[in-house]
Amino acid sequence: MQPLNPSTEPKTVPAIKVSDDEVRARAPNPRRHFHSPEMLATDATLSDTEKHALLSEWDLEIDNRLKAEEEGMSASDPIHNCKEAKLADEAARVKTCLGEVAARMDAN
Repeated sequence: MQPLNPSTEPKTVPAIKVSDDEVRARAPNPRRHFHSPEMLATDATLSDTEKHALLSEWDLEIDNRLKAEEEGMSASDPIHNCKEAKLADEAARVKTCLGEVAARMDAN
């Protein structure tokens, strides 16, 4: 194997935005961007469609995390029962907000 030669190696290029999805650009990770699902659901700068997409993403992330924990596939340090209960409560709140936003969308 020959040593790497910097002059012949391809130059790195800046990262290209994977998606032009405006919702994801505004809040790539809704769980980190919004303090609570209720805060997201009442954000006046987002349309109901955007809220629904972000809450759905939040819901999927929490569900996947709870399932992984349940199946023993989480990190080497499993979450404690208290933390898991908080996550389950958060999941319920996300589902409630998701239902409210969906109902508003259906009404329009």
